[in-house]
Amino acid sequence: MSKIFTVFLFIIFTNHGYVERFSYADKSKLDWSDFRGAPDMKSNFDSAVNTGISYQWTIVSKDGEDIKLKYEIESYCYPALSWVKKGQSTNYLLAHEQLHFDISELHARIIRKKFKDYSPTSNKNVKKDLNRMYKRVERMRINMQEKYDHETDHSRNKGSQKKWEGKIKNLMWYYRDYGK
Repeated sequence: MSKIFTVFLFIIFTNHGYVERFSYADKSKLDWSDFRGAPDMKSNFDSAVNTGISYQWTIVSKDGEDIKLKYEIESYCYPALSWVKKGQSTNYLLAHEQLHFDISELHARIIRKKFKDYSPTSNKNVKKDLNRMYKRVERMRINMQEKYDHETDHSRNKGSQKKWEGKIKNLMWYYRDYGK
């Protein structure tokens, strides 16, 4: 039996449903050319990066065998939805936005670990279990993104920015086995 379920976060249906994106596995380091969206001139912020996580899964099982889960989890950046105001393209600000992308990848790794550790006992609850795990980690990701911006005052608090860089570096190292 095979079931496929896909969840995409931050999909906007333009250009026939396609929004340009790249995965962290394909390009983990941002540069200002990745910020192609129109700046929000009403915003108090100088830039914004749009990132998200998607996953898909399949159950692979044969009669008499244990249920096996095959999955793909990615973190993405959406350049057309990311922007920077003219004259604000500094390395320091880019490092702040980079950490937002790193936080999304960190949570993709957390989901990969949860899925790897998951042992389904029947086909019935897999969809519900995986959705629950995903939603929990996605809430954690959003909360961390908001806490990061709050504590760093959107990059203005340089001391807090430095602490967050160390924190995310350590967490990325901790979940290094779940990177792509």
